[in-house]
Amino acid sequence: MVKGEALELIKAKEYEVPFKVWEFTPLDRACLKMVIRGTWFFNTPLDAQQIKDALAKTLSYYPHLAGRMKTKAGITLTNNGVPFSIAGEPDLTLEDALKRDDLSNINHFSLAIKTARLQKGLDAPLSVKITELNNGSVLGVQCSHALMDGDSFYTFVYNWGQICRGESFEKPVLNQSLLPAANDADADEVKTAAALAGWKQLSIFSALKLLPAVVSGVIWKRSRPFNISTATIDRLKEQLAEATGISCSSNVVLSALIARRCMDLYQHRANTRCSVVTVINTRRRLACIPANYVGNSSLSIATPPFPAEADLGELAVIINQALEPVRKTPSPELEKLMQLNLNAMKHKLPFAPFDVFGMHAKKPTVVYVNNFSKLHIYDIDFGSGLPVKVIPHNLNDQVIIWPAHPAVGGVEVYFSGIPIRYVSLLQEDYFDHQ
Repeated sequence: MVKGEALELIKAKEYEVPFKVWEFTPLDRACLKMVIRGTWFFNTPLDAQQIKDALAKTLSYYPHLAGRMKTKAGITLTNNGVPFSIAGEPDLTLEDALKRDDLSNINHFSLAIKTARLQKGLDAPLSVKITELNNGSVLGVQCSHALMDGDSFYTFVYNWGQICRGESFEKPVLNQSLLPAANDADADEVKTAAALAGWKQLSIFSALKLLPAVVSGVIWKRSRPFNISTATIDRLKEQLAEATGISCSSNVVLSALIARRCMDLYQHRANTRCSVVTVINTRRRLACIPANYVGNSSLSIATPPFPAEADLGELAVIINQALEPVRKTPSPELEKLMQLNLNAMKHKLPFAPFDVFGMHAKKPTVVYVNNFSKLHIYDIDFGSGLPVKVIPHNLNDQVIIWPAHPAVGGVEVYFSGIPIRYVSLLQEDYFDHQ
């Protein structure tokens, strides 16, 4: 802790216990060893007492965040509280704090969650830290990924701000039984279904290919941001609509552009088979999962293999076709894929929806994209104004599409893992210019 740092436990205020244990789904359990970190920089002081009071009220809607893991089944609603720290760094300016753009320095602004202690029931699944700077403030929040995915995490912080300002919001749904359960298909049936869906089987031999990236530490590193302007996105939408006859979403345009630029950097042979993977939020797309569902509710959708020489228009068509069936609300295709995923987990089968090792190869053949640009990122307000900078979470998604500050517009693109070796010396507008 920083000298003078104060720590207390914030408990949920005035809530009725809806259940004794918030039970993990198979998707939640798969994320037990991961932690989501959110970091918001403000150029104004934060009212710590007001934020603490609002957190106690917010935890009334999210009581599992103040609980403890007393059983492997999930989080017991003990209301032991969430650690809340206030640190003073009067000699550190906001400008200097924003220069701390590496993971270790950004972690300085939050309280680490130790997953081993969490699983022993010793620590809370959520932590909060406010750092008071010379001319601003930093809010650092960490949460076990087992309790919330990116959508529910950033929505939680948004709702917290709404409560702080006395505004209304859509109440979260904590009913984990809404997620479909695995059915009675046997292991052989699941293997056949996985193969038909194009899923890849993992092996110990293949896993050895990951060792160099793990040992070198590159798999955990992240690049600086690369900017893609709103003007570029809009222009590409128009060009692709004219060239392909389809109206592409911003996500499809960005994924195609990033993939095409990565193929150029990797210098694959023209006929090398590649693919693009998109992380899909299943809320509302699964009939049983509402928009305000709390927990983990995402799937990875891979395109069919395409040649590395495919041009931007061809990539946009391929990505759009792969995503079209799962965009529907609800989506029968997504329902089948979720069922397959849960069945594979039930039987502990080594299958993945995409080529995991191709993503981590010396020359990656998989571009894995997770888009956060539509989530509550920059509209967080605790009564003293909006943030001037929001640092992306610290999970090692290969490609993160992140909203740029609203005053700037467009998006920022971050890379993790092997691609860092290719993008480290590039100009910040490499993905923006044509």
